[in-house]
Amino acid sequence: MMPSALELLAKHRGAVGVAIVANTASMLFGYDTGVAGSVVALKSFSVDFEFSTDLVKAADISSNFVALLNAGAFFGTAAPALFSRFIGRRLMMTVAACFMLLGGILQTAAQPPTLAMIYAGRVISGFGVGMVSNLTPVWTTYGCSLHLQSTSKQWRTPLSIQVILATIILAGSFFIVESPRWLAKENRWDEAGASLCYLRGASAGDAELKTEMAEIHAQIEEEIQATGGRSVKEIFQKRNFFRLLWGCGVAFFSIWNGQTAILYYSPSVFKQIGLTGQNAALFASGMFTVIKVVVMAAFLVLGIQRFKRKHLFSTGSFFMAVMLFALGAILKTHPPIPGETSSSTPSGRAMMATIYLYIIAYSMSWGPLVWVYMGEIFPTRTRDYCMAIATMIVWFFNFVVSKWTPMMILNIGWKTWMGISLEEMDILFGVVEESVRRRDIQEHIGIPSEKSPGISALEILESKGLS
Repeated sequence: MMPSALELLAKHRGAVGVAIVANTASMLFGYDTGVAGSVVALKSFSVDFEFSTDLVKAADISSNFVALLNAGAFFGTAAPALFSRFIGRRLMMTVAACFMLLGGILQTAAQPPTLAMIYAGRVISGFGVGMVSNLTPVWTTYGCSLHLQSTSKQWRTPLSIQVILATIILAGSFFIVESPRWLAKENRWDEAGASLCYLRGASAGDAELKTEMAEIHAQIEEEIQATGGRSVKEIFQKRNFFRLLWGCGVAFFSIWNGQTAILYYSPSVFKQIGLTGQNAALFASGMFTVIKVVVMAAFLVLGIQRFKRKHLFSTGSFFMAVMLFALGAILKTHPPIPGETSSSTPSGRAMMATIYLYIIAYSMSWGPLVWVYMGEIFPTRTRDYCMAIATMIVWFFNFVVSKWTPMMILNIGWKTWMGISLEEMDILFGVVEESVRRRDIQEHIGIPSEKSPGISALEILESKGLS
């Protein structure tokens, strides 16, 4: 008779405990990266930190709030590869939890209007997040704005959830056992056997346990044979270097396909298309996340193994590009009308639809596939080195995108989703102010600036047939 689900859970309660701690770490990883845009969008946060009336300062603070976490994660993701072989994965999880706990406390306890504690907390939390992003995949193989008044409690509450989750991870790391495979690699076979007994809910004499220990022994011997005498220089051999380029390329485009900008700053994006109310923008961004989670989960269960990876990448890219181009085109030709919400106009509803259709395409292609693809293409001898490099690419360009997205939305508007010219890059990066560039263009093409207030440079060029 087959054991019931409850009996299996009871037998493998050790493995369930490890899974709970590891997946709580994943939850905090996702929460830390996603909470920033919503917190910065809260009125109480902008009032406390004195940027509610300064759009440029608001964009700068918003970008720093998100980007500093990614900067910390860039360095944190290298820590497991460098140190876990010496101290083990359980202790690495404990260290990561300490970083995230300290970072969460600093952010929650920040004293307005100074942002020093917020920024320090984001970097420290980011270091822990980067560690978790490398640890958790390895290990697991075994409404504030509506209900809180617009005071400092409104933004401190979502930030404090980091502290709660980090505390759970920290406490749990003392009760879980070390990875049997890591213990075996350290030639601590007795401890590896005891750890596996605990995880499997079995005794040392169990036939299944003996078989699994033999498999671990054989796998480690094969790995030592495959990686013996290797060096970092091997990743630059032709056959390995091309794989590394493919992995880094996929990592690069997974960040530069628009999803990162929308995810981190979804309240700002929805305000851009006309959802001007704080609660309406936060609700729309919440729906964005819900759709992403549901579609991605369904795709992982039902679709990911039915199609070739490259076909999923190319099909997803096509539909994502179409949706972003449509969003920029509608935003250009039918900009939001002051005083009206986007949900009350056909163009507004169309823009919301393009964003939601975009995230569906992303969740059925680039979203889940990038990590699967990177894990599959690297050879055993260089996999850890190559994965570390590709993961660092992910976090580095997360930093770049999160740093510049608010300024792009503020300075170039609808062009954020469609691309800009080289000349407009000067405006984006602050080399020249838009008003100065507009005046210079008007002088060169013979349009007196006082007769054409508010006309953008691109519109002038189009009216003259020069664009």
